[in-house]
Amino acid sequence: MKGPEDVPRLVTIGGRSGPSLIVQGFRGYGWAVTAIVTTTDSGSSSGVLRDQFGIPAPGDIRSVLAAAANPQPNLKPLADLFEYRLRPAHDPTLRHMALGNLILAAFSEALGDFEQAVEAVARLLDCWAVVLPVPSSPATLCARLADGSVVRGERNVRAIGKPPIVEVFLEPAVVRVPDACSRAIQEADLIVFGPGGLYCSVLPGVLPGPICQAVQESRARTVYICNTTTQPGQTDGLDSVAHVREMVRYLGEGHLDYVLLNTQVPTDEMIAAYRQDEVHFMPVTPEEIRRIKALGPTPIVGNFVEQDWRGMRALHKLDTIRHDPHKVATALQTLLV
Repeated sequence: MKGPEDVPRLVTIGGRSGPSLIVQGFRGYGWAVTAIVTTTDSGSSSGVLRDQFGIPAPGDIRSVLAAAANPQPNLKPLADLFEYRLRPAHDPTLRHMALGNLILAAFSEALGDFEQAVEAVARLLDCWAVVLPVPSSPATLCARLADGSVVRGERNVRAIGKPPIVEVFLEPAVVRVPDACSRAIQEADLIVFGPGGLYCSVLPGVLPGPICQAVQESRARTVYICNTTTQPGQTDGLDSVAHVREMVRYLGEGHLDYVLLNTQVPTDEMIAAYRQDEVHFMPVTPEEIRRIKALGPTPIVGNFVEQDWRGMRALHKLDTIRHDPHKVATALQTLLV
């Protein structure tokens, strides 16, 4: 039982996008935040380190650690370099390798455990939020497609041009999950899923049995932050109702309380910029809001698009129309009033 002196406790579950958004938005608000970050990425420098060191993908964890960093002045240069990507003249295996990924791999090798490596780096960066990897053992994200075939590896799951995704699952099905994840979920007042890739970032966070069970047994209020756009290879042609329906399917009926929906239409310039990469804005209509409510969750609607957009970001994966962290934090805080 929590005493009146306890601060609100929030757990965010997903890949880089969702936990980073929450960590940025709630910094300085006095909440206790735990970020449960998926580690099933298989592309770019994360994929190289998975293969070379037999560790879970460090890339999304690295980004969330950097977002939560609150280092002492003498360690600030290290924190600033954590997201720096190397540009070697010759060796392609190190091209675009994030320095933070190498540091996590080194700690993992030295300590013999990836979960301990994340904890050690969080202490080094004096992270204000708790950051936990899920799973904390190597696992492969797989998808069963509409034609009955199965693809393995996150990179293949999000590949463009394949049949639609019917189901995602992990191999092996039983994976390591830090005990701290279940404790954080049990003690949470609010559990937030997303935003981010539905099949490659958000749902992998709830695929491990202990996580899904803990969410279903938790008395916390649960919220899904629905994406503002479709994502090529994952959610082509899907609307907000389909996103929510998938979340309800994997969490179980009755375990999703709220859905945060952006009803602000971005500028024509923003929409056109992303459309060239087949990233399509998902307008939320009154009919969709009604259908989402019929699925069980209560819709929270509003303008959640990021402020002061300055153009698309050059990322290793496709950029999307992002949520504004402070707008989202303001909306989420009202759920515990």
